[in-house]
Parts: sequence; structure tokens; C-alpha cells
Amino acid sequence: MNRVYLYILCSAITIIAFSANASDSLQVCLDKIQATDVTVQTIQRENDALKTELNSLNSTISAQSSEIDSLKSVLEEINNSVIVLGDSLDINISSAREQIRSNSDALNQTISEKSQIGMWIFIVLALVVASIAFIFGRLLAKRGNEVTSLSAKADKLNEEIVNRLSTEMSELQSISKQIGSISTATDGGIDTEQKLITTLADRITFMEMTLYKMDSSVRGHRQLSRSIKQMKDNLLANGYELVDMLGKDYHDGMKVTANFVEDENLPEGKQIISGIIKPQINYHGKMIQSAQITVNQNL
Repeated sequence: MNRVYLYILCSAITIIAFSANASDSLQVCLDKIQATDVTVQTIQRENDALKTELNSLNSTISAQSSEIDSLKSVLEEINNSVIVLGDSLDINISSAREQIRSNSDALNQTISEKSQIGMWIFIVLALVVASIAFIFGRLLAKRGNEVTSLSAKADKLNEEIVNRLSTEMSELQSISKQIGSISTATDGGIDTEQKLITTLADRITFMEMTLYKMDSSVRGHRQLSRSIKQMKDNLLANGYELVDMLGKDYHDGMKVTANFVEDENLPEGKQIISGIIKPQINYHGKMIQSAQITVNQNL
């Protein structure tokens, strides 16, 4: 359309200038028309290229818009899912809190009840233990007093026994001084003397066994022990030996009459002479009376 106008315009100019300078003006006009036509064609091509690029851009924008719409849809779904999940989590958290609170209250109540029960049990046990301790304390004190009393009575009894044995020892010593004179004063004096010796030996052994079972701290114990030793030495001076066996080992072949008693406190296989009922008496190395003894053993 523009080209038609240009041609009309140029034709008019050519007709007007034809009379003055027809050829030059026409040439100039043609040149301008050609230049304008080239410019127009160039602009048209650029315009077509821009249209193509614009169409491509519109297609791209349309595709991106579709993708954006799709992303918006996905985001809306995700958002909805997040909202639903959040609501569910809120409900679960609230439920868990309620359950924890409920369990905590129940646990605290249980602990409180058990603590109270434990406290009462402890109080009852403490009272029972205190009562038992008090009762046993009273019993122990009573037993202690009884033991002290019995110990005092035993000591007193032992002292009385020692005193009586000491009195008897004085009589035996008086009789032992007559040994030797009896055999010369009577016809068959040796037999009479030996009967007297066996009687003295039995009483001395009895005293020795009594002291052996006593505590050596009893008053008069040491003095009586010395008197017994002096009596045995006096008999030995007259040819009569009281063989010492008390506390010594027993072995087979001994010429004694033995009573055996089992004693687990002894070492295994051990046999000890723990008591002498009758002593062995030797006269000038010859046995005139065999011993009767008690033997503790662990066989």
C-alpha cells in the first residue's frame, strides 16, 4: 500500500518537474524509490524474523506457563499434604502428651503409694527390730548377770574344793611320812605298805585330775599343785613311782585299761590320754598297779 503511494507521489513529482529537468528528476526519484524499496524489504524481513522469534517466544512462554501451572498444582497438593500431615501430627502430639501426662500422673500416684507403703513397712520393721533388740538386750543383760553369778559361784565352789583338797593333802602328807616304818612295824608290812601306797596314789591322781579341769587362776590352785608334786617326789624317794600319762599320746601296746571317746576337735588319727582313773604305780621299776585311763581320739 505504501509502495502505491510512493509511485503516485513520484509520478506527480515527475510530471511537475518534467518540464524543468525531466530526466534528472526522474532518475533521482527512481533511485529513492529503489532505496526505499530495499529498506522496506529489509524492514519486512526483520519484521518477519521478529514475528517468528515472537511466536517462538510465545510458544516457550506458553510451555513454561503450562509447567508453572503444573508446578502450582503440585505445590498445592504438597501444601495440602503438609497441612493434613501437620494436623495429624498435632493430633498425635496432643494425644501423646495426654497419654504421657496420664501415665505420669498414674506413675507418680503409684510411686507415692509405694513410697508410703515402703515408709510404713520401714517404720514397722524399725519398731520390730527395736523391740527385738530391746528384748535381746534385756535377755543378754540377764544372761550376763546369770553368767557372772554362775562364774562367781563356780569360782567360790572351786576355791572350796581346793581348800578341801588342801586339807586332805595335809592328812595324806602326814600318812606318807609313815611309809617305811609300816613295813618294819608289821610282820608282812610290804603288802600293807603297798596297799597304803595305792590308796594314796589314787587320791593324789584324783586331786591332780580335779586341778587339771580347773582354771589355774583359782586361789590355792598353785599351792595345791606344788603339794601334789612334793607328795609324788616323797613317794618316789621311797621307791614308788606314779607314772605321768595325762595329756600324752596313747599308742597300742600300752599295759593299761583304756576307755575311748571320739573327739572331732583332735587332728585326724590322733589319740590323747585325757583322763586317769587309776595311775600306773611302779615299785623300784616294777609295775605293781596298771593304769585305768580315758583316751580321746579322732580315727
